[in-house]
Amino acid sequence: MLLIKLITKTLLVLTLKLVAEIVDADLLFKLMHVLGATFWRNVGDELVEVVYFSGEKMVHFKGKLSEQQKKVLEGSAWKVENIEVNEVEGTVKIKQ
Repeated sequence: MLLIKLITKTLLVLTLKLVAEIVDADLLFKLMHVLGATFWRNVGDELVEVVYFSGEKMVHFKGKLSEQQKKVLEGSAWKVENIEVNEVEGTVKIKQ
């Protein structure tokens, strides 16, 4: 009698997500994609806070934008009153 043992191998799949806290406006626009959601709000007179969120990445930007960049943002993102990023829970909370 031949005893055959079936050895089950467990495949470990490593899933990486990008979480970026940035101040470079050019990098912000490079990372934004149409498949994600982008939210923004004014912070003070010249600063803008932007959060781009998709299943694979979350980009949090706080800084200055050029007039051209601000026009692009206003045309492609939703303006909100408040943005809260909780990296521990993995959530982005907005209030419109």
